[in-house]
Amino acid sequence: MVTAEYFEELKESMVKRSIESLVKEFNRQVGRRSWTSIRGLHDSVLIDTLIEKGVDVSAIYDGVTISFAKKIKLNADKTKVLFA
Repeated sequence: MVTAEYFEELKESMVKRSIESLVKEFNRQVGRRSWTSIRGLHDSVLIDTLIEKGVDVSAIYDGVTISFAKKIKLNADKTKVLFA
C-alpha cells in the first residue's frame, strides 16, 4: 500500500525537476510491460506534473489512459509533447 507520505515525497520531487527531465523520465518507461501500483502512481504523478507545468500531453494522455507506446519530445517552445 502506498502511503500518503510517499505520494507527497514523489510529488515534491517531480515538481522540482525540469520539463526536459520529466520527458526523459517518461521515455525510460516506454516499452516496459511490467506494472505495479507504485509504477502507476509514479506515472500518474509524472503526467500531472507535466500538465501543472503547462505542457500539453494530449498526444500521450486522454484524461484516463497514459500511452507508453512511443518515445516523446517537446515542441520548440516546450509547451507540447510530440512523438519523437
